[in-house]
Amino acid sequence: MRLVEGKASAARFRGESYARLVARLYPEASFLDLALAADLNSWFHVYDDQFELAEVGRDPDLARRWADKADALLRGAPLDRSAGPVLRGLADIRDRFQIYASEAWWNRFTDHFRDCFETAVWEVENRVHGRIPDPDAYVQHKLNIAYVPPSFDVVEFVEHFELPEVIRESSAYRRLIHEAGHVVVCTNDLIGLRRELSQGEFHNLVIVLRYDAGCSLQEAVERVIDTIARRIEDFQAAKKELMALLDTLGLRHNTREGTMRCVVGLEHWMRGYHDWALESQRFSDPVLREQVESFHHELVD
Repeated sequence: MRLVEGKASAARFRGESYARLVARLYPEASFLDLALAADLNSWFHVYDDQFELAEVGRDPDLARRWADKADALLRGAPLDRSAGPVLRGLADIRDRFQIYASEAWWNRFTDHFRDCFETAVWEVENRVHGRIPDPDAYVQHKLNIAYVPPSFDVVEFVEHFELPEVIRESSAYRRLIHEAGHVVVCTNDLIGLRRELSQGEFHNLVIVLRYDAGCSLQEAVERVIDTIARRIEDFQAAKKELMALLDTLGLRHNTREGTMRCVVGLEHWMRGYHDWALESQRFSDPVLREQVESFHHELVD
């Protein structure tokens, strides 16, 4: 797809190792599902770099056009003549998912993707105007910019199992999704702190807390560590609540088994992301803005 070109970009991409990431996130997936997940996560991070480190990250109008074009593409719009590697890569991922995805799953996935695009625009606007968000608003938005909701959707996709609505909409399962997502966000921001400080980036929970509370950087770090511990405790409590709900509903064995495999998938995500973040060069070798190729030419009509 030519998303990564040149020796320096290729070396950085190999060091960030998205194949190892998805192997940790979806360890029981089939090879074909794992390959698709790897391409999706590779695309996520190239796209994310466009909003953080390339031309789009300093131009709200370009960011808005990116978001709208990407969303339209997921919802079936054809590629236009200006489409380059990023949009063609997204179209390829779209077409491969739609071979197997149900309509209901695809609609949830694209809605979650749209939230990610909108949050990327929100970050660009904050950055341009020097607007540091409050901690609560930041965490809610960070779930999207970290591409957590659509990635959690992939758990059901690789399991070849869709949760019944009575489970998906239950307070217990909603809590599981909520707490797992927050653990991933906190982990990302702790391990990525050094990188974002070097880039002058303030979209990081540690930095946001320090600014909001007027505390030291170390105190903010400790608060995020404590948050992770509490979130994991809440996740475990929600898991017990869900198991009790399954007993109450008297669902078939296959449905119970599929549901619990999705719960285990969230546990894989929390631990797998942590382990990958520690070993990936994405956080240990900070990249500056001028070192990322910009694909904003794709927005030319």
